[in-house]
Amino acid sequence: MSPRIPSVFLFDDIRIEPATFRAFKAGKVIQLEPKALRLLLFLIENRDRLIEKDEILDAIWSGTHVTENALTQEIGKLRKILGDDPKAPKYIQTVHTRGYRFIAELAEANDEGTLAGAGVEDTEARPESFRAGQPAAAPAPLAFEGTTAKRTHSYRLMTVITIAIVLVAMGGIVIWRKRSVTIPPPPPVTANSVAILPFKTSVPGEEYLGFEIADALVTRLSNSTKLSVSPITAALRYGQANQDPRTIGTLMKVDYVLYGEIDRTRQHMSTHLTRVQDGVALLDESYDEKFDDIFKLEDSLCAKVLHSLLVTLDHEETQGLQKRYTENQQAYETFLKAHFFMSKATRADTDKSIEFFRQAIDLDPKYAMAYAGLSDAYMRLGRFGGAPADFLPKSRAAVMKALELDETVAYAHSMLGRIAYQYDWDFPRAEREYARARELQPKLVHAWYGFFLLTLNRAAEAEAEQQKFEAFLPFAAGSSLFQHFYFTGQYDRAVDLINRKLEANPNFPPLHEWLGLAYEQQGRRPQAIEEFQKAMSLSQGIDGVGALGHVYAVSGRLGEAESTLRKLDELSKHIYVSPYQKAVIYAGLGKKEEALKFLEKAFGERSLLPASLRFDPRLNELRGDPRFQDFIRQTGVPL
Repeated sequence: MSPRIPSVFLFDDIRIEPATFRAFKAGKVIQLEPKALRLLLFLIENRDRLIEKDEILDAIWSGTHVTENALTQEIGKLRKILGDDPKAPKYIQTVHTRGYRFIAELAEANDEGTLAGAGVEDTEARPESFRAGQPAAAPAPLAFEGTTAKRTHSYRLMTVITIAIVLVAMGGIVIWRKRSVTIPPPPPVTANSVAILPFKTSVPGEEYLGFEIADALVTRLSNSTKLSVSPITAALRYGQANQDPRTIGTLMKVDYVLYGEIDRTRQHMSTHLTRVQDGVALLDESYDEKFDDIFKLEDSLCAKVLHSLLVTLDHEETQGLQKRYTENQQAYETFLKAHFFMSKATRADTDKSIEFFRQAIDLDPKYAMAYAGLSDAYMRLGRFGGAPADFLPKSRAAVMKALELDETVAYAHSMLGRIAYQYDWDFPRAEREYARARELQPKLVHAWYGFFLLTLNRAAEAEAEQQKFEAFLPFAAGSSLFQHFYFTGQYDRAVDLINRKLEANPNFPPLHEWLGLAYEQQGRRPQAIEEFQKAMSLSQGIDGVGALGHVYAVSGRLGEAESTLRKLDELSKHIYVSPYQKAVIYAGLGKKEEALKFLEKAFGERSLLPASLRFDPRLNELRGDPRFQDFIRQTGVPL
């Protein structure tokens, strides 16, 4: 039998029905002209690829001679009706001079809203753990926005009749309970994938509380070998969203979604566990809950989830589930708050996280996990112009204290492995620390371990590690998989992945810089220059300067290359600037002696990434120089 063609497309609060040729927004019919709706459907059906203008004109205006202006006008109408901003598009992206791309996260459904699959992520970048199949015989699935009351009533009526017939035939008795629904659980399976969404909070400014609860559940449930739990950062974008949980579960490619609501002022909480395939609620409870004992609350929630999934733990897993790195509840909540702010990846929030980690340590001076988190937060200052000489000693001291207090903290070993690799260039020590981290926490995924493997020229292992990290955090803007593609000369794959990241994070400066780097190696220098300039504009002149100078240099635009060197000098008066940026410009200018001088300076200041030294193609003209070969041997990079 051929697969059933989806009859409904869903994105945000918009529902498109190709069969009935209707569109809805927030449950209300959208008045779209037939040509505009055909155009929207064409874009959706060809999502995730750039559609050239000529192809669109041929498909929508076939046989009719029109100019590109007609297409521009129809796109404008669509954007206006859908509420899409061309300067910051959510649905339709303009690719200047070429065409358009549909970029919204999409779910597909058949008939009454049964999900058929999202098709929005590259299966090569994130192996799918779930593909929705045909709807099972089960109670009515969760309703999507836009489903008419008549249709929902009809479906419910059919469901009630079916249940009644079964009950009469079996002589069964149904007991209805207030505020709780009991539904037969699924048969036990191995390695169910679960996404835990940040719990919604009713009090403004307390979003961190919902994050805390979800993050703690992720950490504790990850101890089970029978569960694959998505990291909280993968679900962070859905924290306060009103999107249907099944749609979210399909987009995240998981089997189950756990979510809930918290009202701290009323001491009230609700918890829901939904099976994505058919919408069955395995856990649907609402109850009063005191928030004065977060440990007890987490124990209760973990037990409910495991029971609902028919998951049993062995002795070692049970110990991991119950392990706490502090018995001080206030210190623990402060640690979770620190982790919340660290995940936001801005300088202000990183500073907040450092302060909260310190507070957690003040509350419990033996809190090893808080010291590990503090080490991580200090190291992240390098993203915002912090000098390694300033943050590295603090990061090292914090992680060493963590291991002094508790040698079994895998997080601390992975941080020490990164310090050994990236800053000490002590590769044997790095390998020992990463191995110990994996021994303590087999599910640990660490992007920096991938770079370490690449530096050792273990490219296949490195790519496998980066693919796992990409699957672990599929929505992260700062993915390292495309950097691996760049270093290994897979520029087409790098461009494809970065463009997908940009669809969700169009204003993230490093993505534009890395896209420019890949474009440059593809020979597309004008596009590279455009991306570097975007990176500079979005970062207030911080990102992309050295990269722009290099492409100017290799393009023969020597005056502009020299100008970027002066910009770096000016920028260094305000923040730390790695000498590596000047090194690549001088390499582009063919000034090998100056390039080597700044490479050595970057190495001395510990702002040179080992993988860059070995694989950055912008240094290729230096690699045959005996002085460069001597230098790379001195660094200890294995050749």
